[in-house]
Amino acid sequence: MKIPLATVTAEYIGFIVAFFANIILIFLIVTQTRQNFGAYKNLMLWFAAFSLWYSFIDILTQPGMHSYKNSYIVFCASWFKYHQTLAPIIILFWWCNVYFLLGSNEVIDEYVQESIKEYYEDDIKQLSYIGPLYYIITPEGKLELQWKSCVGMANVYTIAITTFVLITSLGLAIYKKMQSVQSLIAPKTRELQKQLFHALTVQTIVPIIFMYSPTTILFIAPIFGVELGSMANMTSICLALYPALDPLVVMYFIRDYRKYILKRIKLSNNVSSTRIVSISTKTDVVI
Repeated sequence: MKIPLATVTAEYIGFIVAFFANIILIFLIVTQTRQNFGAYKNLMLWFAAFSLWYSFIDILTQPGMHSYKNSYIVFCASWFKYHQTLAPIIILFWWCNVYFLLGSNEVIDEYVQESIKEYYEDDIKQLSYIGPLYYIITPEGKLELQWKSCVGMANVYTIAITTFVLITSLGLAIYKKMQSVQSLIAPKTRELQKQLFHALTVQTIVPIIFMYSPTTILFIAPIFGVELGSMANMTSICLALYPALDPLVVMYFIRDYRKYILKRIKLSNNVSSTRIVSISTKTDVVI
């Protein structure tokens, strides 16, 4: 199977960076978090744990994506790509929605078979995939809606819109609350809240760029018959990089975490320099 090299590279880099970044972040949250962080400490732990789990799921599936006319599919390009039962469950945990409404079927097989053969040199009937086919235009020019796919994607849209509304509304509520208590809190607490707010703001922007935007394009393009082809794999790249960026944002904006990391890096450099000087001195003495 000819998956674009950029997609495969992004998935492996995303996993490696996400794995180590989230492990480091969990360590920092547990050992370097002040008591006045309150419940936000637990929230950050949940974020890091979920991001770590997400990166494992992504590398297990290594999802490939393809858009053809009025449909798109997400197929498993990892070691499970030919496993018809396990792979769709690994790709998404919305098992009922995926299996009963967006699972593979003969209609979609026939519809995208030639396109998959052209782009990936593989047989669609052998692949494990999920995805909708919104409608078919018959030879007579009649539009036939594929109701299962439409209902399944309506569920997906509902989940995506709900989470987006929650993220934006909660972000605005936090901002208003922080603005209302600025004059009542100590300068140190105000500075901490500022750091947390900046981290939360960027953590909101990152999924909008790397998750909501590319998936929205992937979801909507087939409705208008816009064929993305293998360019749909840009969504795979964005989704693979997202869990790697999220912990880096927190480690940058939370000053205590940033200072700890820089201190450890500086200490490591100093130790290396000392060893070099020591070796040089010993060499001079021998000479």
